Amino acid sequence: MIKSIRPVRNLLERMLLWLALSACATSAQSAHLTYGWQAVDGLQLFFREGGPADAPTLVLLHGNPSSSIMYQELMERLAESRKLHVLAMDYPSFGYSDAPDHTSYRYTFDNLTATIAKFLAARGVSHYALYMQDYGVPIGFRLLISNPAAITALIVQNGVIHLDGFPAAQDPNGELRQHWLKRNPTLDQRRAGYVAKLTYPSAANWTDSARLSPDAILLMLTSEQRPGVIQARNDLWFDYGSNVSSYPKWQAALRDARLPTLVIWGSRDDFFTTPGALAYLRDAPQAEVHILDTVHFATLEEPDQISTMVTRFLERH
Repeated sequence: MIKSIRPVRNLLERMLLWLALSACATSAQSAHLTYGWQAVDGLQLFFREGGPADAPTLVLLHGNPSSSIMYQELMERLAESRKLHVLAMDYPSFGYSDAPDHTSYRYTFDNLTATIAKFLAARGVSHYALYMQDYGVPIGFRLLISNPAAITALIVQNGVIHLDGFPAAQDPNGELRQHWLKRNPTLDQRRAGYVAKLTYPSAANWTDSARLSPDAILLMLTSEQRPGVIQARNDLWFDYGSNVSSYPKWQAALRDARLPTLVIWGSRDDFFTTPGALAYLRDAPQAEVHILDTVHFATLEEPDQISTMVTRFLERH
């Protein structure tokens, strides 16, 4: 009898060891992100995703001219806790997503928001917190207005819904405001010429922060230089005027929602200046505001600091 017990013990021990190792492997995998493309209305939208699917979801909306790569390191850190499900997509013509011709896809913020809403539905996301930066802010506030019950918390980073610090900081002659009222072909051509001259990152032309990854810059460059993309981006830039006219409506929505709100701001942003961050306190006095020593794309420079802020904020709310 004693001889027959030992093999059973060894088998049980091996099974327990295998289960323990499997659990460790599952835990380790959850700290990494997965990648893929989601079909939405005939388009393939690229996405990054991490953390347990049954955990509370944080949807991250990227800015211009970047893509979801601006959140890569932040998402990796947030996923490590296994307490949060993180999801970020590339908009049409951004990052790795399809770039349909501007004659077949309407590059407006309304249409972009409709596409993102369908993307979230296709991914089974119906209840989520929002992290919004730059172009992500007008998309996020459109989502909030269309379905306020779906949003659990707001995180804003270098993107405005007030005129404070914008557009006066970068539009002293009112050229942009005139363009948004009546499209200026010269401005479109100037933007196209600028994009065409963007060069491969190298030691000879690198002027950005040492903490800013050239990988993100390279993806931005190659994505924007795809055939037809500059026309799509110019259409979207012209439509930015619809955002400015919507600011009062979004401010009212922010006041009515009374959601937990976190504002994170890179102080070295020459486009959306610090007064834009402080302006959120008028409509959301409950907001937490943190000013960082970073550029416009703060998550590329300070993913550790921002992940700590986001984690603590979401744990409290």
